[in-house]
Amino acid sequence: MRSLVLSDTHLGAWTGDDLLAYGWAREVLRPELERADEVVLLGDFVDLLFASTEHAFARADGLVELFAQTLAGKHLTWLAGNHDHHVLVRRLEALIELRIATGKPDEELLEQWRGSFFFEAFLRRRLPDTAIEIAYPRCRVGEVMLSHGHYLDGEVRGSVPNRLLQGGFWRLAGGRTTTPAIEDYEAALVPLTELLFIEAQLPKGAAAEQRIQAELRRIGRLAAVVAAPGRELERLGRSLARRLRGGTEPQAAADYVLARMVAPGSSVLPSVRAYARVCRNLGWDQGARWFVFAHTHQPLDGVRAGDTSAGPRFWNTGSWIYEPPAGSVSDYLRYLEHNWPGSAVVIDTEERSGEPQLLELLAADRTALRARLQAPNPPAPERLRRYKDVRRLLGRSAIDDGHA
Repeated sequence: MRSLVLSDTHLGAWTGDDLLAYGWAREVLRPELERADEVVLLGDFVDLLFASTEHAFARADGLVELFAQTLAGKHLTWLAGNHDHHVLVRRLEALIELRIATGKPDEELLEQWRGSFFFEAFLRRRLPDTAIEIAYPRCRVGEVMLSHGHYLDGEVRGSVPNRLLQGGFWRLAGGRTTTPAIEDYEAALVPLTELLFIEAQLPKGAAAEQRIQAELRRIGRLAAVVAAPGRELERLGRSLARRLRGGTEPQAAADYVLARMVAPGSSVLPSVRAYARVCRNLGWDQGARWFVFAHTHQPLDGVRAGDTSAGPRFWNTGSWIYEPPAGSVSDYLRYLEHNWPGSAVVIDTEERSGEPQLLELLAADRTALRARLQAPNPPAPERLRRYKDVRRLLGRSAIDDGHA
């Protein structure tokens, strides 16, 4: 059994370039879909926090059609991430509404509920020859435990604005317990995701979200000055010196505080350690030693949270959204190192004893671009705002900006 685990396609999001909305990227993925016996969509398939629902599903059309072409007679499992978590909220609401309307117990309503709920009905209509399963917050493939990983937001030790936001999560959830359960993580997650979902559906939702992001970063900078005034004064001094020399001020990498706690280009270890704490808190580490998660957009291939050779190992699917930093060449090189898109994880129960394996399907682009950025006179990162700019710089053929 060969399972392809794919995540963080973020179709529709204004925060980056959703690569699988383009034909060239889908053709890169097609051979892996054809080889797979099943596909696990490990969250953030469509982005309902940074796109309207209709726009997100319109951007997903080409990928869903590719699934229809390649997954006939196979199995597709979908798990929610934080960016499509509203699907689960709406699913629960639909069951409650049906229970109230009919007065029947849940066991008598399951078939009617599943048949009428929009997301399952959509998948079954578009993929009539594929077995569809919805699972949450985890599923298992062989010896491997899989979950999107967004619960790590409650455990990661992030930047100042991240910590401020995390504190707000737990206050809304009624306070943090010593060992959080699934209900605690969900209670901390839902208020923000539902607020952003509502915002994204409004006519000017994207602009409003961008202003909120900017304000959170501003608050974080002010908090940093209070927490470490010497370091901030030193930073401001360097900034002033650059301006006096006529140099440009490097911009911070876009971290999209509301999207996730781990900023692009940052070290992978804090997120791995945070997710390891989640697995311990929920007891998942008692039933598995291999874990596949997503959420941070940082592809990983079997790393450990600690410095020893024992303990659980972690894989991360990475993402299929291109969201480069707006700063210096060094910022972009860190993004290349930690967050390059176009990856997935394969679990083949007949190979490697079922141990997961990271696939980096756009690694050739990363290697070529790194060489260009490390050469004399490297291209400015602001010239690489969309992935088509990368492909054009590298002379890649079949640049496709359409959705066909």
